[in-house]
Amino acid sequence: MEHHLLPELADEEEVLGTPTFEVLVRDGEPIAAGTYFMAPPLYMRAAEWDPGRPERLLVTASDGSRWHAEDVPLKGRVNVVLRPLA
Repeated sequence: MEHHLLPELADEEEVLGTPTFEVLVRDGEPIAAGTYFMAPPLYMRAAEWDPGRPERLLVTASDGSRWHAEDVPLKGRVNVVLRPLA
């Protein structure tokens, strides 16, 4: 008797949410970033504060794409959603 513990997902894959790219910032330091519900996932390769706009965070993703977040607080801990840099 053969038992299947996991359902076959090849025929019917379900998206569990909206794709987002987020970064955790703690006291002005970008700590970690990653995408959710996106394949292949993106990760933060580099992050820097925009010299002309102090509350704007610029992020380079693992695939080389550039992202940004506006009005990021420099104190405390916050998750911010990154948007593609135009």
